[in-house]
Amino acid sequence: MDIETRLTNLENLVNALIKRIDNDKYYSDADTAGIRQSVANVTPYTESKTAYIDDTEVVFDNVPCGNVLVYVDTAIKDWQRTANGLIVLFAEPLKKATTVTISIS
Repeated sequence: MDIETRLTNLENLVNALIKRIDNDKYYSDADTAGIRQSVANVTPYTESKTAYIDDTEVVFDNVPCGNVLVYVDTAIKDWQRTANGLIVLFAEPLKKATTVTISIS
């Protein structure tokens, strides 16, 4: 084989290797993006608001659909879905300020 043929073969091998590396990076990037989306899908939405003295409810806007958990250190009467939110109703007007946290999974 002459030098020119060997050089052409070497260039072809290098180009094939570059294409393979690019393809591997493409699939690796796609896998990483898929993992990120999967983690986001299982991560619950949480939001907290402060309820003040004499409040009887707390309104959360733009709450996604899903299973609802309400965390609060006082008795609640109920919670209700609205068109795009959630209302947490207290059993009686608050005697002290408190934090209400919702978690949607």
